[in-house]
Amino acid sequence: VGSGMVRPCAGEDGAGAEQSKVQSQVDFTRFRAMLVLTAIHDVMKNESLCPTVQPEHAPFNGYKAGEVILDHDVALDYTLTFFGDLFPSYRGLDPESQRLIRFTQGKMGFNYGWLVQGESPPGALFLTFKQLI
Repeated sequence: VGSGMVRPCAGEDGAGAEQSKVQSQVDFTRFRAMLVLTAIHDVMKNESLCPTVQPEHAPFNGYKAGEVILDHDVALDYTLTFFGDLFPSYRGLDPESQRLIRFTQGKMGFNYGWLVQGESPPGALFLTFKQLI
């Protein structure tokens, strides 16, 4: 519910919905965005797909013109920002869903794998996240 993918049907808080009826509804726009993100989020781990920063886009997230972006999250953010039409599923999303996906890939710098698996000290894990909030 907090992600916005599922919302109450009756009233703002679900009050008034009968117990025997469905009390929530899937937000298919958000759900589609989540599916697209799931499908493309690690595609740049294949280094042969990693983009080279074009002069007109430099600098980009610390990368200079002519440098190959090897960080797969930054590479995906770059590609979605400047060449998003290369991904048909991403291209088919509404602008707000595209913005949300780009935010999760580029601006947040948060690694869910590190959190779940305990692979990073808290300072490294939450540094960018803390700056954003």
